[in-house]
Amino acid sequence: MYAVRYYQEKEQTSLEKRGKAVITSVLRCGRDFCLETTIHGFNHIAAPGRHWIERLLWLLITSAAIWGAIGVSSGQLQRYNENPTVITLEKDFRTWLFNLPAITTCYVNRVAATKLPKAIADRWHVDSSDPKYAYYVKFVTTVANSDLFHLESYEEFKDDESLNVDLYQLVVDVQPDPQMKTTWSQSSVTKWIPALTEAGACYITNSIAAGDVAIVKPTANDTKNFPMTCKYSSLSCYVIMEIDREADFYIHSPFDVADITQLKTSVYASLNRLSELSVMETGCGQGVRELRVRRRGCRYADESPNEVNKVYSTNTCRLACRSRLAIKLCGCKPFYYNYLEGPVCTPAGMWCLSAHAQQLKVNGGVKCACSPQCLDATFREVVSSEEIWGKGPFSTRGAIRFTVQPPRTRYTREIVFYFQDLVVSFGGAAGLFLGASFISFVEIFYFGMERILGLVSRRTQKTVAVTKVHTYVPYEAARIMELTSILENEKKYEQQLDAQQIYGRSYF
Repeated sequence: MYAVRYYQEKEQTSLEKRGKAVITSVLRCGRDFCLETTIHGFNHIAAPGRHWIERLLWLLITSAAIWGAIGVSSGQLQRYNENPTVITLEKDFRTWLFNLPAITTCYVNRVAATKLPKAIADRWHVDSSDPKYAYYVKFVTTVANSDLFHLESYEEFKDDESLNVDLYQLVVDVQPDPQMKTTWSQSSVTKWIPALTEAGACYITNSIAAGDVAIVKPTANDTKNFPMTCKYSSLSCYVIMEIDREADFYIHSPFDVADITQLKTSVYASLNRLSELSVMETGCGQGVRELRVRRRGCRYADESPNEVNKVYSTNTCRLACRSRLAIKLCGCKPFYYNYLEGPVCTPAGMWCLSAHAQQLKVNGGVKCACSPQCLDATFREVVSSEEIWGKGPFSTRGAIRFTVQPPRTRYTREIVFYFQDLVVSFGGAAGLFLGASFISFVEIFYFGMERILGLVSRRTQKTVAVTKVHTYVPYEAARIMELTSILENEKKYEQQLDAQQIYGRSYF
């Protein structure tokens, strides 16, 4: 018991000695660093002959300076990572090429009378002589002419399970063909792309994002001229459309799809409407493309965050948010979002969504996290006029003309905080608070490497010395060596004595 306690106390004493040795080494190393470094303030902490209160005061001052340098540098680093760009306003408009608007056209009656009988016969196997034919006509008309925010007409059909058909394909099968004469100021051939939007089956032109909502995916040749542009010096930049039936027109960015919550322009037969538009474009300067999305704060069209959409646009991102909200509210998504993931609504599901139309419009009051587009154009109607043709050849046709005013200002996203600016700000903070330079921080690295290499070298020397001291010699051999040494010393002593006697005799 006594032996165990003895060894425990001995081990504890050894640990205390080691701890004191480590603390002593650290303090000695800190003192040497303070005396050798060129960073201001540290030498006053370890200078000889200073009172401990003075050392404590300089320690507090130096710590505050380090905290200030780190605080300023971290703020500059955050700016470099999160907000290195700024939006500037350009006014050198005389040489600009500006974008013309994209147009989404939706007929008010989206049921082609010639396609309706076949669509009904293929699904319910009835013809015009069947008593239920009128019922199915009403259902098809309700589905084709509905939009996301007007779904009340589904109440009549919500309990009929025989109507649980593919609503998306039903709308496509009865969509009327485009009967529009379109003329651009650029003399370009117009390609109308059939697409399913929140307003139903429509037609889109001059939009690079049309492919994501298109019913039939356009080819590269179909969209090679999108978006069309116009030069500032041109006399007039416009697009004219003539129709033979009532239609709604949505004007939007050529880099996006239509948002049906925005104002629309309705045109019917005998109406001639003139609309003058202003445009505000947003672009990017040199080097912005190389920044990460989080740093530049916007996305380019080819930077879609998912595999569903080939082109990124703000409105397609919002459509995805509405689709997720619809699934949360009613367990299904509207058939307008056929290209997104999730179960598609039946008539009962569409009726359920009709009660949440206002929530869908504002996304349930939750902000949808959609990045703005790096390249964008916003069009607004400035002046409009209408004229009714009651007689003559124009009484059976409607027309609308959109004229775009040449812009005199535009926004450009530019980089204002480069990596060089970050380095300069770091150096300024270090110089202001600590009087340090790049060489000062190199000295810190040099000091640390010097101490580490010196410690390794001393440990190697100690190991070699310990090895020499503890070389094992047998006890018998050690005794023989000791006796031999004694005998040799006595022999030398006798020889010296004889030599002295001989020298004395010869002298006398």
